[in-house]
Amino acid sequence: MPAPYFSSQRQLAAALLLGALSASCAYGARVYDQNGVSVDLFGKVQASYVDEYTYRDLSGSDSPEDSIYSSMRLGLGLRSNIAEGLDGIAMVEWDTSRKENSSGDNEGSLDHTRYMFVGFDAYQYGTLIAGRGDGAYYTVVGATDIFNIMESKASDYFLIGEQRPAQIMYALHGLSWDLKLSYQFDSSHAGQGYIPVDVHQAYGASVSTKFGENITLAYGLDYTKFDFDGSLSDIATAESFFVPSFIADGYSAQEAQAKARNQHVGAKVDYGAALSYGVYGTGLYGALVVGATKYDYIAHHLYTIDTALSYTFTDYIAGLTLSAGYGMKSYDGELLVSDLTLGLSYNFNAALKVFAEAQFDLKGNAEYFYGKEMVQDLNYNQDKFALGAEFNF
Repeated sequence: MPAPYFSSQRQLAAALLLGALSASCAYGARVYDQNGVSVDLFGKVQASYVDEYTYRDLSGSDSPEDSIYSSMRLGLGLRSNIAEGLDGIAMVEWDTSRKENSSGDNEGSLDHTRYMFVGFDAYQYGTLIAGRGDGAYYTVVGATDIFNIMESKASDYFLIGEQRPAQIMYALHGLSWDLKLSYQFDSSHAGQGYIPVDVHQAYGASVSTKFGENITLAYGLDYTKFDFDGSLSDIATAESFFVPSFIADGYSAQEAQAKARNQHVGAKVDYGAALSYGVYGTGLYGALVVGATKYDYIAHHLYTIDTALSYTFTDYIAGLTLSAGYGMKSYDGELLVSDLTLGLSYNFNAALKVFAEAQFDLKGNAEYFYGKEMVQDLNYNQDKFALGAEFNF
């Protein structure tokens, strides 16, 4: 959602998409500014003491016990004036995440690209970019993205991945309205390695508007069509992905296995609305996201509710932020995900902060829809914690 302050690198990316990256950002340093060309450097270094499940969320690999997980992000934002009212823009951000890497211990290597796009900022006529970035529907589901490490498992939008490759993205801002459109071409990257589908095409749209100074309402949808080759070598993977949801629809195990082996194509639609108050990091902030997901090969919708509430003190204990959130997902009356997340952070200054976060599973039953193997891969229904420090630049 649009915000005048950028409390995370993802908000920084959204700002660039809207053509607003400048030296006034909370983080980032302008390292070059001559002849109409500017280059901004930004990033963060983070180290956290985490449990084995949080470690898996962060790295995509297992840890037998509590451990220290360290990470780094490094990004560049570029802008070049072409003509009056028209700039060329680009952004790239790498991090040390191993979530989408093939294998191996790559911690410390900036080998994962989160954002990489180039395009044009025509100011009042909008911003058009191409490359890897957030889909338009993130405007809705991102309203509750306020925690340093803990991630909501509510929205099924994130099952196909967070930042999407091979996209064209357009954003237009005016008169307290924001419009975003995105289109994704064919891609073999659909979520993480245990998701046995390739994206054939996807498109998203969102619109948001402000009521007064503090209330923002957003609505959007995301459509994804994917392929599954169904080859004999992938039968086991297909069954782990499709069979549990078919059984949830009333098929016998044998019928579900046969149906899974013939499931070559599919599509899903995510849609929902977000209502938020304030700006995260400046006083009181609250957000409610209500959404639904429909796969064309299952009988019912997945319904989700995700909430976030935070307060950042500005006087006696300036820099202290208290946060809480609740996320739930259900299918045909069965509660799959029910997570309570609590957080506390303290900013010593604009760059350095410490934080503590915990997520509690309130008896969700994700196995009902996803199956035991997929629940383990997705890391659902687990209690988690993190204690960490972060330096932003």
